[in-house]
Amino acid sequence: MRRINTKRRHKRADKVIAFIENLTIPSGLGAGSKFKLRRFQEKFIRAIYTPHVKEDRQWRRVVRKAILSIARKNGKTALIAALVLVHLVGPESVPNGELYSAANDREQATIIFKFARQMIELDRELADMVMVVPSTKTIISRLDGSVYRAISAEAGTKHGLNPTFVVFDELAQSKNRDLYDVLDTSFGARAEPLFAVISTQSNDPEHIFSKLIDDGLNAQRPETICHLYAVPDDADIFDPKTWMLANPALGDFRSMADFKALAERARRMPAEEPKFRNLFLNQRVAPYSTLVSRAAWFACIGPADLVDGEEVYGGLDLSARNDLTALVLVSNADPSRVKPLFWKPEELLDEHSNRDFGHNTRRYQEWHKEGWLDVSPGRSIDLAVVAMRIAQLSERYRIRGIAFDRWRVEELLKEFDRIGFQTYRDKAKGEREKPGYGLRMVDWGQGFYDMGPAVDALLGAIDERKLVHPSSPVLNWNLANAVASMDAAGNRKVDKEKAKFRVDGAVALVMAVGLKARDRLNEVPLDIRAMVA
Repeated sequence: MRRINTKRRHKRADKVIAFIENLTIPSGLGAGSKFKLRRFQEKFIRAIYTPHVKEDRQWRRVVRKAILSIARKNGKTALIAALVLVHLVGPESVPNGELYSAANDREQATIIFKFARQMIELDRELADMVMVVPSTKTIISRLDGSVYRAISAEAGTKHGLNPTFVVFDELAQSKNRDLYDVLDTSFGARAEPLFAVISTQSNDPEHIFSKLIDDGLNAQRPETICHLYAVPDDADIFDPKTWMLANPALGDFRSMADFKALAERARRMPAEEPKFRNLFLNQRVAPYSTLVSRAAWFACIGPADLVDGEEVYGGLDLSARNDLTALVLVSNADPSRVKPLFWKPEELLDEHSNRDFGHNTRRYQEWHKEGWLDVSPGRSIDLAVVAMRIAQLSERYRIRGIAFDRWRVEELLKEFDRIGFQTYRDKAKGEREKPGYGLRMVDWGQGFYDMGPAVDALLGAIDERKLVHPSSPVLNWNLANAVASMDAAGNRKVDKEKAKFRVDGAVALVMAVGLKARDRLNEVPLDIRAMVA
């Protein structure tokens, strides 16, 4: 067993702190004065550079991955730039080291490089040690040949790197994990590599940064540390006592007056609240108007199994190749128990996992293996597979109706006819096209007229805990991605155009709950003749 030493190498952390505190702040509050680490910053640095283990008769740093999640405007950029210099020309430099500050776009990458460059220019001794190349956002150490470069996800291939130190800025804002994966898998040839990630939280529980935080907080591996500063989801976000939990610099170099103004704006304008929660309270919510809050949705997790023979409603959102095909059933009882079903083309699982979750991921394959996702043979959804499954479900449950998005529905109805499964269409609110037999299929518009009341019904059921779901990771992901847009009358709908990732399950759930609420409002009687025995 390796013996970890947390006392012997305190001096290493002391040297890092002393180096940083000898740097000059180039801009903002305190510009021109020496850097003074705050308690939370020093705590993070000591957690990285203090624990050591003896390997091959040498004491080596234990920590290989360091995660700091904190709200905006708490000195993140300055800390990143300082750590870059620590590893480039400071006490952590090594001969021919490779250092990278990674960002999601060129503009953010430029800010980090600029801050590091300004620190150097304010110190004549540092300036003599390096050569700065602004055109490539590169700084080269004249002492030992080490190179620092600011890179972004937009700047082409990053393969072939051999870094000693990487710091990733605002990983939570990344649309995919490609850059992270390339960097994370490139450390193999170094004795003491370090990968630091400093970011606000992501709204998506399946995002790589959410996974890193959850793993870092729960794992018992000393190689990873995670410091999370966030206001709890159920806290009063307008109580100043809670703000410090996500903003340890508040009242110091983080302006209290500015923060109060942000809070008052969020109080006055509900559309600003999600942004305030995510960026300034560091909660795992989207910085725009999400359909359902994460805390409210996860509060509805519970036993959700449907009973054979019980009445249910369905929502169906079809796809061809790119999206998920989603069917969500909800019980006609209160609380509504939720049964989600999803399909993906079998031959596209690898391609779509890489597209939606990043290079070399197998998220869809894992969900399929765990039973949360079904597959359709080939490279597109075969609606015969979906039709047969719905027919089987109709034998098991008493389906009062399935609300559907009209796209591809004519093809589905033909498949029903082909297998001899009887359906009829119900086109108007509470009115049938004609008396029908078989499964009731209900046209459901995707605009504010149909979706507005359905969204209200879903949010009301969640708020009143009249909905129970099994915590399907596919449906959880879809709900986390769902963005609500609003018309002048206050009606809301799921806006697929604004969503970054898949929301098909959220759309199907809204339609299913909406149809149930509509039938109850209109008191549509159950026509036994229209049910499949």
